[in-house]
Amino acid sequence: MNQKFGLKPSSLSGALETLERSNLVDVVEFAAPKGEMEIPAINGVSLALSLSDVSWEDSPDRRAQDAGSGSVSLCPFNRARNFRIGGAAEFAVVVLRNETVDQVKQETQPNREIELQAHDLLEDSMLRRLMKLLIHEKRKGFPSGLLFLDGIATALASYLVRNYSLTRPFAVEKSLSGGMPPSMLRRCIEFMDAHFERDLRLSELAQETKVSTSHLIRSFRQSTGKTPYQFLLHRRVERAKVLMRDPRSSLTEVGLASGFADQHHLARVFRRVTGVTPSSYRRSL
Repeated sequence: MNQKFGLKPSSLSGALETLERSNLVDVVEFAAPKGEMEIPAINGVSLALSLSDVSWEDSPDRRAQDAGSGSVSLCPFNRARNFRIGGAAEFAVVVLRNETVDQVKQETQPNREIELQAHDLLEDSMLRRLMKLLIHEKRKGFPSGLLFLDGIATALASYLVRNYSLTRPFAVEKSLSGGMPPSMLRRCIEFMDAHFERDLRLSELAQETKVSTSHLIRSFRQSTGKTPYQFLLHRRVERAKVLMRDPRSSLTEVGLASGFADQHHLARVFRRVTGVTPSSYRRSL
């Protein structure tokens, strides 16, 4: 799992240097003292979430604005900005890799240029929820793995393209009335079963089924009732049940062999899926 982030870097510039470039999405947190603050140009779609109340003036316009904790900004693409902060504040910045958004754009409207519209302040509960999921995951050390992060990145990119494009794209998505074809679904599940003990990428499943990541998520959920990540968690729980029948295996060993980050991750997911703890389930055998 990627654990390169410091919790509260002193500057956004320093924080951005720690981004894991192989991830489809990354998140950093930083503290801004009262006074001048520069936001460097970010070559990617970036969103800022205020983690505290903040007031600022935007240079050079000197437009005074106030934002409450939980306010979201869709930042201008690849353009530096300067602000004067009225008091110490804390922020989180989520950065999507360009190819994540480009793939969604291509699927949504392959022959049109789609540009996202920057917004200083947004009261968007969906964006806030997705960003808070990423922040929570980051603070825990990313125990849910890359498949979870890839799914959130794809959902975030799809939502932004649908709702914040300068030219609203027309829907050209393929019909999903039948979900994923049985042969394609079988290949996807077989690939999961063959590699569930490691940190799977959404792109690997998409390559196996020869569809885009966003199409994969939608069609897989229609066919199974679960996202690929949710389905994989259930397969890992079933694997853990089998391994727990061997009394010589500790729960730590069971968790790692089933693809969980550690015993605590196993316990949390196992209880959510089955309603009982791994220890209780093992005693019942």
